[in-house]
Amino acid sequence: MGKIEWAMWANEQAIVSCFVTILCGVLAVSGQFNLWGIGVYAILKGIVTFLIEYPRGKRQKGTSYPRRFQHLLSILISKGRLLTRNYFVRFVFYLCVSVPCCFMLPTILGALCYMITSLIYLVAAIKGEQWQPIEVDKEETGPKVIEQPRRPPPRRPDVSQRGPQEINSNQV
Repeated sequence: MGKIEWAMWANEQAIVSCFVTILCGVLAVSGQFNLWGIGVYAILKGIVTFLIEYPRGKRQKGTSYPRRFQHLLSILISKGRLLTRNYFVRFVFYLCVSVPCCFMLPTILGALCYMITSLIYLVAAIKGEQWQPIEVDKEETGPKVIEQPRRPPPRRPDVSQRGPQEINSNQV
């Protein structure tokens, strides 16, 4: 059995948590609840979380596949150093931002999702994991050279690449 990479799981959980929180915030605002300000807070919190969590980190083993268009956000996350790369800081952040959403019924599901996310980040921090950007290999950009045809038209299949038995069966 391989080693579990808790940060990858926490990242996916955080993405789901931000969508759940945004949806719950929209329900809280559109439902005209008394504490609709918490719904607005949940929407803003979900958007900020999405911007922080969208860039996928580099895996310790195996291949890392970046998400589409994550490059710009990845630069911002890597510039944040301790505040954005350390998973213990993310644990504290998600635990603290989930507390206001616990005071209103429509947003409590989003708060629970964030609490689970923070616990997974705590496990990742204890295991010593840290966010690292995925280095993208730069491919050569430019025109690709297409080989010149070797025979004039009409071009039949190349006889020289076939075995002698195939040539004899085609001639009969």
